Amino acid sequence: MKSLSSISTNARVSRVSFFRTALFASIAVALLAAPSFTSAQNSNKPTRFHPKPRVDETAPPQAEPETVITDGAAAIEPHSGPAISSFLNTTTFTVPTTPVWTGLGPAPIPNGQTIPADVNGVSLTQAPVSGRVTAVAIDPADSNTAYVGTAQGGVYQTRNGGLTWTALMDTADTLAVGSLELDPTDGTANTLLVGSGESNFSGDSYAGFGVYKLTALKSGNPVLAGPFGSSQFIHRGIPGLAIDPNTHNNVYVGSATGQQGIGPQAPTGAPPRGLFRSTDGASTFTKLAVATLPATADFRVTSIVYEPGSSDRVFVGIADANVPNQFGGIYFTKNASAPSPTFTKLKATSKKDFAPIKFAINKIGNTVTVVAVTGETAPNSTGQGQAYKAVYDSSKSNINPTFNLLPAANGFGAGQGSYNIAVAIDPTNANNIYVAGTLNGTFLRSTNGGNTFIPSNDRLHVDSHMVGVAPSNPSVIYTGNDGGVWQSADKGVTWVKDRNPSTFSATQFQSVAVHPTNPKFSIGGTQDNGTNFLKPDGTWTRVDFGDGGYALIDQSAPNTENVTMYHTYFNLTGDLIGFGRVLKTSCAIEAQWSFKGAYAPPVDPTVHCDGTTDTFNGISLSDAVNFYAPMALGPVGPLTAPFATQSGQRVYFGTDKLYRSTNKGDTMTAVSQVLSPGVPVSAIGISRTNDAVRIVGLNNGKVFATITGGATAANMTDVTQASMPAKYLARAVIDPNTPTTAYVVYNGNGSTPTFKHIFKTTNLTLPGTVTWTEVDTGIPDVSVNAFVVDPANSSHLYAGTDRGVFLSTNSGASWALYGAGLPDVAVFDLAISSDGHLRAATHGRGFYEIVKAP
Repeated sequence: MKSLSSISTNARVSRVSFFRTALFASIAVALLAAPSFTSAQNSNKPTRFHPKPRVDETAPPQAEPETVITDGAAAIEPHSGPAISSFLNTTTFTVPTTPVWTGLGPAPIPNGQTIPADVNGVSLTQAPVSGRVTAVAIDPADSNTAYVGTAQGGVYQTRNGGLTWTALMDTADTLAVGSLELDPTDGTANTLLVGSGESNFSGDSYAGFGVYKLTALKSGNPVLAGPFGSSQFIHRGIPGLAIDPNTHNNVYVGSATGQQGIGPQAPTGAPPRGLFRSTDGASTFTKLAVATLPATADFRVTSIVYEPGSSDRVFVGIADANVPNQFGGIYFTKNASAPSPTFTKLKATSKKDFAPIKFAINKIGNTVTVVAVTGETAPNSTGQGQAYKAVYDSSKSNINPTFNLLPAANGFGAGQGSYNIAVAIDPTNANNIYVAGTLNGTFLRSTNGGNTFIPSNDRLHVDSHMVGVAPSNPSVIYTGNDGGVWQSADKGVTWVKDRNPSTFSATQFQSVAVHPTNPKFSIGGTQDNGTNFLKPDGTWTRVDFGDGGYALIDQSAPNTENVTMYHTYFNLTGDLIGFGRVLKTSCAIEAQWSFKGAYAPPVDPTVHCDGTTDTFNGISLSDAVNFYAPMALGPVGPLTAPFATQSGQRVYFGTDKLYRSTNKGDTMTAVSQVLSPGVPVSAIGISRTNDAVRIVGLNNGKVFATITGGATAANMTDVTQASMPAKYLARAVIDPNTPTTAYVVYNGNGSTPTFKHIFKTTNLTLPGTVTWTEVDTGIPDVSVNAFVVDPANSSHLYAGTDRGVFLSTNSGASWALYGAGLPDVAVFDLAISSDGHLRAATHGRGFYEIVKAP
C-alpha cells in the first residue's frame, strides 16, 4: 500500500522520522512507494511513502494491507484451542452452473506507477502492471518456462518467457500463494509444489489451506491435487518450501502468519506455525523441533533451502517477534534426512527487529555459497534490509558455515524489511548476486560477490517479493513485486516491460463504484496500483497514484463527463486524513485530484485541472482513523457554496467520529460524538431516502445509529446487541427502500455456536431498543467483506466474502453461492450497475460481473 506519491522524492525522505514516532511501539514503520500526489511546493504534503505497520497475529483491524504488527509478548506459544475449520467441511452447498461471472480486467493496468518518476513523483515509464507476485520457479532446462505465484491470483505458467500466461490453480480452495518449488528429481520438470497462503506479514497477506501439487505441467492439461496437510497449515501462510534434491519424498515446509478479511483479522484457532517435514511426497507432515524450539512451539519459518545435491544439509530462516527469548535467525542441519534432525543456530538476527529471512544458494564443485537477506534495520539510518553471505567446502565433514555481512546492500528494504525482501544467486557464478527490496533497492545486482551492488530499477514497480535466475541461461532473470512480474535477458541490467500481458490477472481491488447511467463506467481503488477507471469503451486506465482505498461516484452525474468522483489514499493520524476528489472525468488523471481533508500545513495552492485546489476541510488531523478510512454518499439534494446552484449527494467520512459535507467535501462537519475513544469507524451506512437515518460500525464491532441526524454534532446511539461479535465491522447498509431496515457484516471466524457474520434489524426506529437478528444461514465461516441490497428488490441481498459471492433471495433467511466461473478469491466490494449487473471488486483477480438475480 502507498500514500499519495509515486516514486521517490526528497519530500518523502524527510517524513520518515515523523512516521517512526507517530505510531505505537508495536508498529514497524515502513514508507512505501506509490506515484506522487504531491507538488514539490509543499514538503509537508503526503508523498508516495507511508507507514506500513507489520500485521502478524494480533493486528488491529484495518491495519494497512502491507504492514505487520507484532504478536506482542509471547512468541513461543503452545497450541491451544481447536483448529479452525475448513471452508469445505463447515458448510455443504451446491456450486451453481448459471449464471456465469465475466472477468472485466484490468489485464493489465496499462499505465502503471513504475520507476523512475519526475520531480512530482509521477511515473515516467508507466509500464503495464497487474498485482502482487510472491514466488517463482523456473524450469531448469528452459528459461522460457516459468511459474509465478501471486498474492491472491493463484499460480500462472508461461512457456514463452512471459509473453503469455496460463492460470493453473483456479479450481483450488485458495488463490493465495506463498511459495513454489519444482521437483528437482523430475527430469522433465513436470511437477510443482505450491505452498498456499502468503506470509509477507501484511494486512492482506491471505492465509491458505496447505500444500498443493501440480503434475503434468507441460501436457496442456495440468492436474491439481490437494490441499495436503490442511490440519497443520489451514489459515497459515507457507513461505518456506524445499524438496530433497535426491528424493522427492522428503519435503520441508515452513509456515508463518496469514490473515483473513478486509479488516484484517487473524484466524481464530489456527494451528501453530513452525517447521514441518514430509517423508511421503508432501501427503502428510510432522512438526519438527528446531534447536531449542520444541515441536510444540509456535514460530514463523520464512525460508528453507537445501544444499544442492545434498539430502542432509538444510538452512532454515526463522523470524522473531521481538520477545525476550529471542530466537530469530539462521539455522542449519547436517542430518535433514534423519528421523529427528538436529539444528544449530548459525546466526541470530537483531533482537530489536522482526526480521524475516530469505535464502539463495549455489554450488560449484565443492564450493557452496549461501546468501541470506533479512528484514533487519541496517546501521546509520540507512533503512531496513541486510544481506549476508557464507561460503564453505562441501567436501569437508565438519561444516559450520559463517555468515558475514554484505554492507553494500544495507537498507535495500527501506522501511519495510518485514514485507519486501528477496534474493537470488546465479547457479553458475557465485559472483552474480541479486537482492530485491523497494525504492532505490527495488532491484540490486552485484557482479563481485556482494562487495558492491548496482541499482537496476527502471520500469520496475516498487516492493519486490521474488527473484529467480534461469538455471539453463543465467542471463534470464525474473523478478516480481506489487506490480506483477518482469523479465531481464541481460542479468538484470535492463527489464522487459511487457511481462504483465492480458493473460495475467492479479490486481487487488479494494473497492468498486459505478456510474448512475453508463453501465461500463466504473472506478476502483487497488493495493499499490492506484485508483483505476473502467472507461465507457471497456478499456482501463490508472487515474491516480498511490494506494486506492474507497471509491465513490456521485449518482447525480448528468453524463459521463460532468462526474464527481472520490477516492481515499492512506490515512494516518497526525499525518494525513481525507480523500481525493475530481469534478470532471477528463480531469481524472494522476496529480489532478484535489485533496480534501488535513495534512501538515500549509495547504498546497496548486490549481488542478477541474479548477479546484486542496482544502483543509474541518477533519481533525488528530482523529483516530483507519488506514482505509470509510466514505459513503447520502441522498441527492441541494448543495451549498461553492456548489450552491447544483444538486448532488452528501458526503460522509469516518474517523473516530462521523463527518458530513453538503459541498462535495470542501468543508466537513462532525455530526457525531467521538463514538469510542481511540477506535475508528470502519463502515458507514446512509439511507438513500432520508439523510437523517445513519448507522456506523467500528473496528471493535460496535454499531451506532441515529434517525434524526442533522448538520451539526449530535450523539449517535449505541445499538450494539450482546450477540454481536467484537470484531471488525466491514459494512453497514440501510435498505434503499425501507430506512427502518439495516444490515451489518463482520470479518473474522470462529464465533460459536453460530458464525455471526451478518445481522439484520427491521426496527431502526429510535428511541427504543433496536433488535438485531443473525441472518447468515448458508454462508460458511469466513469473513464477509462486502454487502449490497438490490434497490429494485430489497429481498435480494448479495454478500462478498473471502470465498466468493453469496445471494439471498429471501431477505437474508438463507444464502447460496451465486454464479459460476468466479475464481476462489476474496471479494472486497460489490455494486449494481445501471444495466442490472452485479460488479465485484476482487482482491486478486480484478473486476468481475454477473447478471443480477431475476
